[in-house]
Amino acid sequence: MGPGRRNGMNTLDEKLVHNILLEIHAYLGRGVLPVHNGHLQHLSQDEDVLKYLILMKREGLISGDVVTKGAASIPYRMTNIRLTYAGIRALRS
Repeated sequence: MGPGRRNGMNTLDEKLVHNILLEIHAYLGRGVLPVHNGHLQHLSQDEDVLKYLILMKREGLISGDVVTKGAASIPYRMTNIRLTYAGIRALRS
């Protein structure tokens, strides 16, 4: 996640992004399916992990299904989270 990052990722804590990627990889490696934002909430008490996941999806680091709620379609959960090729590369760098 070097200089090619877009605006959304510039505001994120890169260490938290890396930890989220590691945790997703660990859950998938143990065969935990589907991985959802509830599995990852413990990684940060200060930040909204769902917000991070949505931005990481927009950046192409992960894929997953965002579940919305109400007439305003407010995101409240992400499930079926998987690493993309870009996410795997970011994890290894």
